[in-house]
This record gives sequence, C-alpha cells and structure tokens, in this order.
Amino acid sequence: MIGIKHSLELIVNPFFIIFCFILASAIVLKMNKSLPKVRRLLWVLIIFFMAFCTGWIPRYLTERLEANYSVVQFPDPKVKWVVVLGGGHHERENLPANDLLSGASIKRLIEGVRLLKDLPQAKLLLSGGGDDSRFTEAALLKQLSQWFFISQERIVLEPHSLNTEAQARALESLVHQEPFYLVTSAIHMPRAMFLCKRQGLAPIPAPSDFTFFWYDHDQAKMFIPNIYNLYYSNIVLHELLGRAWAQLTFKTTNAH
Repeated sequence: MIGIKHSLELIVNPFFIIFCFILASAIVLKMNKSLPKVRRLLWVLIIFFMAFCTGWIPRYLTERLEANYSVVQFPDPKVKWVVVLGGGHHERENLPANDLLSGASIKRLIEGVRLLKDLPQAKLLLSGGGDDSRFTEAALLKQLSQWFFISQERIVLEPHSLNTEAQARALESLVHQEPFYLVTSAIHMPRAMFLCKRQGLAPIPAPSDFTFFWYDHDQAKMFIPNIYNLYYSNIVLHELLGRAWAQLTFKTTNAH
C-alpha cells in the first residue's frame, strides 16, 4: 500500500504532468503529424502550466490548509506532552544537527521548545526515524534541543517512524489517550490531526512553519510563472493527496 501511495505522489506532481503533456505532444506530432491534436495538447499544457506556475492556485490551496488551526498563544498547563513531528533531514557524517535537519524540522522544534517553556511539567516527544539508525531525525532533533538547555529527563524519542501515518501509530503507545500539543508545519497539520485522531489520540494542534512566500512587496510572483510557485504547488498537492489516501485507506479498512 505504501508503494502505491508513493507511486501516486510521483505521478500527481506538476513537474511530471507537464513533462507528460510535452512528451505526448511530441509523440503525436512524430506519429501522425496531426497538428490539431498537438495544438489541443499544447493548450492543455499551457493552461496547466499557468495554473500551477503562477501564484493563484497554490496560494489559495495553501491558505485553505494553513487556516484550519491557529498558533497556540497560551499553553494549557494541564497538558503533559509536546510532540514534535520531524519534517525531513539528511544523513551525513561530521555535520551538526542544524545542517542536517530541514528548515521545517528546525521551525517545528523551536515551536515545541517555546511551548515547553510554559509547561514545566510537560515532556518533549521528538518523532522521526531514518534509513540509517545513526542519523534518525529524532536523535538530530534531540541534539539541537540541547542548545536550548532542556533537561534530558524531559525528552522522549520516537526514532522509528518514516512517515506521518507511522508517527501517529507510534504515538499511541507513548502518550496513550492523554492530550498533547501536536507540533508540525501549518500546511501539514490537517493531515497529521486526521491521522492522530484516527488512532484514537487526543492531539491539540500547535501549527508552525507557515508559508509567507506570497506576502511581501513583490506581487509579480502572483502573475509571472516561476519555479517557486511550482514548488509550492507540489507541496500542497502532496498534502491533499496524502489526506485523500489516508481517508481512502481508513474507509477501506472499516469496510472490511
């Protein structure tokens, strides 16, 4: 099932779809010289290209996902767990944790530390595995958290999960049904909340790492196609596909 999901993610990708339209146009032109068919394919390509390479659609979809939950301003002192989901890392020797962790992971950790400062009785649970057991994301997050002088007794690691669904399953045996602050990127939060609730957990959303690409003085990026809009389109489509896949597998499992 995971293999099917990853294959779909590769296919439902703006870069791949644009490539397919270009390839199909070239094949049609080569095979039968049918200019009307090529013309139609090229128009579809242009429309798709403009939709995802300008800012309107990626910004709208990103805002829809990130507007679901607000930043936690006043943490509830009764909450005993702050859970930080890893957002990506690299595995390489002789580099510090801040170079190996993705920007998303670092922002998530900082938000988790911010919440922890107002929750003196809470523990910080860092979740994320890796292909190499020497470089699990949870371990790298722990290394970086030491820069903030957090007591080691307050840190719990979950170093085995490789995706959000596995993280939700792993949390079940650690936090049980206790409420916890769930820290992840704002665009990722709806899917993470769905998967945690599906496991019977009690997450409290604590979003971080918001997208600000379209909110500066340079409004030309909304109208002029650029690679950054395509990049953010890919991120939002990944989240939408991941949520759809989670709902589909949930319904399929319940049906059986």
